[in-house]
Amino acid sequence: MSKKSVKFYKKYMIEISQEIKKVLSDIGLDRTESQVYILLLKKGLLNIQDIAKELALPRSSVHLACESLLVKGVAKVSMSGKRRNFYVEQPKDIEKFLAHQENELALKKSALSSILPRLTALHATAQESEPIDIEELKGEDGFVETFNRSLNQSKNGEVLRFGGDPTLFTVARDRLVKYREQRMKKKIFTKLLLPKSPFSEEELKDAPFKMREVRFLPKELYDPKVQASIWADNVTFTVWDKGLHSTIIRNKAIADFMKQLFETVWQKADKK
Repeated sequence: MSKKSVKFYKKYMIEISQEIKKVLSDIGLDRTESQVYILLLKKGLLNIQDIAKELALPRSSVHLACESLLVKGVAKVSMSGKRRNFYVEQPKDIEKFLAHQENELALKKSALSSILPRLTALHATAQESEPIDIEELKGEDGFVETFNRSLNQSKNGEVLRFGGDPTLFTVARDRLVKYREQRMKKKIFTKLLLPKSPFSEEELKDAPFKMREVRFLPKELYDPKVQASIWADNVTFTVWDKGLHSTIIRNKAIADFMKQLFETVWQKADKK
C-alpha cells in the first residue's frame, strides 16, 4: 500500500478500539457492519451515499451492511423524500443484534427438531443396511460358474444345495468333475436336497466319496425346476429354462434366510 493510500485509508476509516472491534466481531458483526454502526453512532442521520463516502467503501457493501443492521433492529431509518437516512436510536440497540441471532437459532433448532426423527430413522437404516449385489449369468458357462464361485470361501466351508431331479440334471457333468475335486481339496462339505427318484440309492452310495450328505423329499412335494445353492453370504439360482439363466445374489440377510429355510426342510427330509 502506497503512503498516499495509507493516508487516505486512515482519513476515512472510523477509529474503533481493539476491544470494541473484538466484541462486535465476536457477536457476529462483520467489518463493514461495525464501521457503519460506529459511524451512525457518531454522526446520526446518514444515507447510503454519505456513509459510503465517509467510509470510502463501495455503495454495494454499505447497502448490504445497512440492510442487515436494519433487519436486525440495530439501526433505524427515516425517510427524506425518496431517500432513506439511517441512524441508531440508542447504543443499547446493539443488543437486538443478539436477540435476532437468538430468534434465528431458535427457528433453526425448531426446524431441525421437526426432521430429527426422520434423520434418526435414516441413520438406523444406514447402520443396519447391507448392499444387495446381483449378477446374472447365462448358459452352461454361467451355470458352471455358480459352482466355481462357491470355492471362494474358507477351508472347511459348506455349500447347501436345493437340487432337482437327477434325470434332468445332465448339463456340464464332465466340467463339474474338476469343481468337485477342488471342493474336496478345500474340504468344503455339501448338503444336497433331492426329490426321490430311481437314482436315490445311487446318490446315497456316492455321497461319502464326494464329501456330501444327501437327503430326499417326496417328488409330489418337492420337484423344483430351479436349483439353488447357499454358501457364506451368497445365494445362487439356476432356472432350467432354454437359456439356462443363473443369478448370484450377495447379501448376508438373504443368505441367512435361505440357510434357515434349507435347515428347516433338511430336518424334515428322509436320509434314504
